[in-house]
Parts: sequence; C-alpha cells; structure tokens
Amino acid sequence: MVFRVKILFLVPPTKQKEVTKYQLAFLNFTAPPLGLGYIAAVLEENGFSNVRILDCSVLGYSPQAYRKYLKQFNPDFVGIQTLTPNFYDTLESAQIAKEEGVSTVALGGYHPTAMPMESLQLSHGKVDAVFRGEAEYSVLEFIQNIEKGLDWTNIKGISYFNKENQVIHNDSAPPIKNLDDLPLPARHLLPMDKYRIFGSSFPATSVITSRGCPFSCDFCSVSAFYGANWRPRSPEKIAEEIQYLREVLDLKAAAFVDDLFFISRKRVKRLVRALSQIKDIYWGATTRADAGNLELLTLMRKAGCRLVFVGVESGNQVILDQIRKQTSINQVERYFDNAKKAHMDTLASLSFGFPGETKQTIINTVNWVINRLDPELALFTLATPYPGTEFYQDMLNSGKIKEHDYSKYNLFHPITELTGISREEMKTMTKWAYKRFYLRPKKIMQNTLRELRYSMESYGFRQFLYNGSVFAKGIINMKILTSM
Repeated sequence: MVFRVKILFLVPPTKQKEVTKYQLAFLNFTAPPLGLGYIAAVLEENGFSNVRILDCSVLGYSPQAYRKYLKQFNPDFVGIQTLTPNFYDTLESAQIAKEEGVSTVALGGYHPTAMPMESLQLSHGKVDAVFRGEAEYSVLEFIQNIEKGLDWTNIKGISYFNKENQVIHNDSAPPIKNLDDLPLPARHLLPMDKYRIFGSSFPATSVITSRGCPFSCDFCSVSAFYGANWRPRSPEKIAEEIQYLREVLDLKAAAFVDDLFFISRKRVKRLVRALSQIKDIYWGATTRADAGNLELLTLMRKAGCRLVFVGVESGNQVILDQIRKQTSINQVERYFDNAKKAHMDTLASLSFGFPGETKQTIINTVNWVINRLDPELALFTLATPYPGTEFYQDMLNSGKIKEHDYSKYNLFHPITELTGISREEMKTMTKWAYKRFYLRPKKIMQNTLRELRYSMESYGFRQFLYNGSVFAKGIINMKILTSM
C-alpha cells in the first residue's frame, strides 16, 4: 500500500542567541532530536516513506528559510518539538505552517505535556493537537487516521479543541513497556555531521538507554514526561545501535544521556562487555554520583568510556536534601575520586538558585568543585523551575517566580527571586563561576591537551589541527559569554 500523506517533524527556528552561543562555542553540546527520530522511525516501519525531520536549530535556519522549506515540501502534517525555552518559537512556526497551507499542525515534547491547555490557547487556533508524553504510537495512529480520512479525536495521549472551542484532554497513552520493540531512531533523516556532545568538536550523537525515573528530584521533568517506572533497553539492543553508528554512520563518539545509566550495575556490566567488542568507539554517560564504584568505572573506561556527566547540583548538603537529590557530599567526593583512579574524565553539573542559596553558598560550592572534585569540565546553570515539576509548582505557589517569559527559561537567566540572593546577583555569580573555573592557566592547558589527545586518537592529525582552533575559539567566546 502506498501512503500519500507528507509528514514533517520540526525543531523550530529560534531567535535566541545566548544558549546557542554557549552550546556551539564552548561546551559544544548539540544533540540530535532523538524523540522525533523515534517517531519518524516508527512511521517508516509502518510504511510511511514521505517523512522528513528539519532541525532548524542546528542547521541555522531562520523563520524565512523554514517557510521556504514548507513551500518546497508542502507537508500535510507538521509536528513540532516543543521545549519551554523555544515555546514562542514553536507558536511562530505553527502560524507559519498554517499560513503555508499545512492542514494539521501538532505540538509534542516536555512543555505541551506539562501545559497542554495553555499551549492550545496561546496558539490561537494554529495548533490542531498536542501530544502528551511518549508519542511514538499515538502519532502513528493519528497519521494513519489522517491518511484514511478518519476522525482522530479519540486517540489517547492528545489534547485538542472540540467544536465548542473547549479543550479536551483524552486519557494518557500507555507508556511503552518494552523499549526494545522500538526501531532505532531515524538518524538518516538528520544532519548527523552537525551534532556535538560533551565538549568534543568531532561529530557525535546521543543515545537513550532507558526511560522513566523512580527518583523524586523536585526540579526534574523526566518523571513527569516518562513516568516513575524505569524501563531499560537491553544491553544487546544498545550495542546493536552503537554498532550501527560505527559501521553505517561512521561515528566514533556517542553519549548515553538518560539520567539512570547506573541504576543497575549488572546491566551496565553486560553493556560494557558488549561495547568492548566494538572497535574505535568512544562514549560518555550521564550518571548519578551514588552508584558508580571504582570497579564499574574502570570497566567502563576500558570499554571506551571517556567522560561521565555527573549531576552534582550543589556543594551544600542542606540544599541537596531540600531538592530531594538523595545524594551526599561524601558520595559525590568518593565518586570523583574513583573516576580519577579509573582515568575517567568528568563533567560536574551544578545549579545555583535553589531555595536556601546565598552568595556564600555559591562561592563555597565553586571552591569545592575546583579544590576537591577537580573535574575536567564544569557546567554552571541557574536552577530553572520548568512547568510540570514540583519545583515549578512550589515556586509559583509561593510567588517566587518573577520571570514568566518562557524564552528566558534556558538555565542561564534567573527566573526566581530568593530571600538569600537577588536575581542579578545569581546571574553575576554564575558568570564568576565560569571565569573562576575555566580561565585558570592550569585548566586551559589541561583541556587543550585533552581535546587534542582525543583528536589524535580518534581522527588523526587533520582533526588535531581543527580541534585546536575550535577549542581556542571556545575559550574566547566563553570570555564574551561571561562578560555579558
């Protein structure tokens, strides 16, 4: 059977500059939209061949370039990936799609999942449906109904306006029980040469090994989107994906970006054994600090793991307890000690601005990171209350949210007003933290040598020269960022 419907999945063009500069110029993190990749793969697996993904963000497309693309492709359906910081960009993209005659426009992602009614109302009729939570099979059913000219309003997991202009929220779609049933994400529809991860300047990709989170950190939206039930992919299926990345796409670097990589040591050991059989693959993982012992980190390093991204959040135990991080300062310190013993590079992720934060707690945290943890890389952000999280609801109820412009919810703009530190002071202290950490001669030399060593190991002398110039440019642009 030949399906005629033309489908476009979109990462919308953005007018924001701060995050783009930060991501591309310094820590160099631009990950492919795997959520769209999975949805597209499910559609292709079920016979839909006229499917495209347009990542305007990484391609640098303007709204005008996106409009031109719509004119050329003329899709019947546009599904837009919507996060909180790009919400207004999404609404503009939906309007452009309608202006260009697209019959059905839908939103999906973290923000419309948390705020479906607001997302529909603020679209002023330009959005036909919102997909909440995991959407692979609800989108498939939706598109199948469009193809057959059938009604789609009874599909689970969607919200929409009915004929009386009321917002209807259908029952949630059930989460996918066995993630191994999903096809690999459709990376062939993406500009894979454009993506970078974990500070590397050579092409790479992110990989998801599980969904859901049983922990209850009040600032995290993962469990709100995927649910509290942890659902892992099998090590064998993950290794199959890595083999595909290496042999078909010729990628040598990957990052496992789900937060619970370490939740099962047995599973990690099985995965490490499988990855050890794949040559010339280098990878990193996002981890908690309360599970990775020296044995596990050593096995990972031998299997090609170069860096672990660790959600530290704060060097203050009172703050950690208040946000229900369920880690201790001692656990964090032991983790970083073990990582050094395993010759593993580390990226410490910190957030300033949780309740109880003061100028002094930030100073103490930064000094602790530098003098005690001593990671290769550090990410300093501002605690952002994203809709759908308990942190957002608490801050909203207490009147502490002072910024309601979603485009500012980018981790680098102060959203809340705390009693211990002003919004302007939080911004100033974040800039100070970057300067304090990265502009030390020792750190500049360390990271330059690290980047060049990885380049030589992975890609040879030509990439060695290229990475040297990219890293130097990153230092310069980081100075610009921290002086803003």
